[in-house]
Amino acid sequence: MKYLRQKLGSNHLKERIIWAAILLLVIFFATVVISYYLLPEGVLKNKNPAQSWETSDNTLILTFQIFFYNMLSVLIISLASLFGKKESGEDNYLSIGYMTFYTLIVINGIVLGTWSFSVESDAVALLERIIHIFDLAHRAAFWEMTGQLLIVCAIAHISVFQSSGNSTTKRNLKEIRLQNSEKTALLIGIIFMLIGAVVESLSIHALV
Repeated sequence: MKYLRQKLGSNHLKERIIWAAILLLVIFFATVVISYYLLPEGVLKNKNPAQSWETSDNTLILTFQIFFYNMLSVLIISLASLFGKKESGEDNYLSIGYMTFYTLIVINGIVLGTWSFSVESDAVALLERIIHIFDLAHRAAFWEMTGQLLIVCAIAHISVFQSSGNSTTKRNLKEIRLQNSEKTALLIGIIFMLIGAVVESLSIHALV
């Protein structure tokens, strides 16, 4: 666990992204398989009141509806990233944004594993569910999760409230500076979120 904390809190963006991606794949697919076998189908369907908005018949408007809805998760990740924690002997603070991000990944895994999508469609077998994740032209999940991953890794060092042991310090916002590589990763992450919204809106209109 300490090794993973060091990698996720690394000063090198590439290292953070690689290890965050490995952890994403392990957590997501493990959750999909476990929830498929242990949880009832549709257990999370219509459980989120924030999803009860009226979808537009216009693809462009629906795209922006989905995009701004999904960016709420980015906002939550960003707020959580303002908090960092490190254990004794560690050099860097670990962003709490990671905890928020992987919580969202677990929820996504349960949604897929239990087929709890808000849009009505026939449930498919486990292997088909997993394979469909990589259908980038018709499935938005991979775009959105990758976008969130790039964003959480890009802002991993923006913590203002830093906790180490029993002490907590507060940094000045002016001290926070993103490197050019982090700015690029942040921008690409947002673009991926937008692509995911486009793919999802087209898929929804294809079903109705």
